[in-house]
Amino acid sequence: MSDTESASSSQAKRDTYSLILAFALGVALAALFFALWLKPLGSAQPNGTPAQGQTTATEQNAPLDIAATFPSWNPNSTSLAELVAFVEDVTDPASPNYQEPAARIATFDMDGTIICEKAPVYLDHMLLIHRVLDDPTHTADEETVLLMKEVRDLAMRGERSKDHEAGKARAIAHEFAGMTPDEFRAYVRDFLDTVPVVGFDGMTYGQSLYQPMLEVISYLQANDFDVWMVSACEREVVRAAVTPLGITPDHVISTDVAYATTNQGDAVADDYTMEQDEQVILSEPLDEVECGKNGKVLAIAREIGSRPLLSFGNSSGDYAMLNYAEASGGMGVLVVADDLEREYGDAEKSAEQYDLVTKESWTAFSMRDDWATIYGEGVTRTELPGLAEEELAEAA
Repeated sequence: MSDTESASSSQAKRDTYSLILAFALGVALAALFFALWLKPLGSAQPNGTPAQGQTTATEQNAPLDIAATFPSWNPNSTSLAELVAFVEDVTDPASPNYQEPAARIATFDMDGTIICEKAPVYLDHMLLIHRVLDDPTHTADEETVLLMKEVRDLAMRGERSKDHEAGKARAIAHEFAGMTPDEFRAYVRDFLDTVPVVGFDGMTYGQSLYQPMLEVISYLQANDFDVWMVSACEREVVRAAVTPLGITPDHVISTDVAYATTNQGDAVADDYTMEQDEQVILSEPLDEVECGKNGKVLAIAREIGSRPLLSFGNSSGDYAMLNYAEASGGMGVLVVADDLEREYGDAEKSAEQYDLVTKESWTAFSMRDDWATIYGEGVTRTELPGLAEEELAEAA
C-alpha cells in the first residue's frame, strides 16, 4: 500500500471512531435529559413514594380536614388554628422555618395537661390513697393510714396540703417497694382501668384523658414530632399512664424513683454486682430529683439534649418549660381549666393565667371555649363528696 493510500485509510478509521463517539455521547446526554425531566433526582423512591425526609407536592398542599383530625374541638378555635399553622410551617420544606424531623420535639406535662388533674387531686395522690386505704392485698402501717385519711379528706374537698405533698414521693416508694417495674406498671394500669374517678360519672381514671389533647398528640405524631412526657409525677406512674398513647418508657421524664436489685440490700450500687438470677425492683428513694418548674427544663436538657419545638403545660410548674420552647422560636401552649360546668375550673386562676399568656406570648387552649367535649360522650361532672357533705352540714 502506498503512503497516500495508508494515510487515507487512517483518516477513514479516525472519522469512523469520531462518529461512534459522538453517537454514544448523544445517547447518554439524551438519557440524562429525560431522566431529569421525568423524575427529579432524589424526589422519589423506585416505588413512587417520597424519599426519606421529603413530602410530595400533593401532601404539602393538601388542606387539613380539621373536623376529621380534631373532632373534639370547636372548629372555629383560633388557638387550634394557630397550632396547625405552626406545625404546617415547620414541616413544609419550602418554608424558611422548616425543621427536620429530628428537631421536631414536643414535650407535654401530664396532670392537668392531658389527664384530669382535679379528680379530685393529682393521679399519683389518688393511686397512693387507693394503695393504703382501699387495697385489701396491702397492709400499711398505722401512721401511714392516718396520714392518708387526712390526705383523702382534703382531696374530697378538692384541696391539697403542701406538708403532705412533700413526703408523697417517699410514701409511694415505701408502699410499692419490692415490686419489679413491670409489676408496678401492671398495678397502676389496673388502678387506671378499674377505679372510677371521684367527682365524675362515666369514666375510670384511665379514661379521664382530655380527648382534644389526645387528638393533638396524634396529629403531632403523624407529622413526625418526637413526643415526650415531662411530669413532676413519679416516672413509673407516668410510664404506665401514657402507654396507651404510644409514648414509650424511654420518652418519659419525671420525678426519679429509686431502683435496686433483688439482693442488693443496703449496698451502694457502685459497690455491688447483681447476679443473673436477680431482678431490678423499686426501692426507697436515694436521691429524690424533682421534675417541676426549672427542674423540667434542666431534665429536658439532660435527657433529650435539645430544646423542644413545642411545649404544653397547665400550671406554674410548666411555665419554665413553655418559655424554653418560646425562647428558641418554638411555641408554648397553656391548657387553661376555665370550664366550670364540665370540669372543676377555677375562674380566678384562669384570669391570671390569661394575663400571663399575653405577657409571655404563649398560646392558650381554653377548656370552655376551644373544646367541644373534654372526656367524650357519657361523662358528666357530679360533685366532690367532701363539698357535698359541707353543703349538707351548712343546710342543717
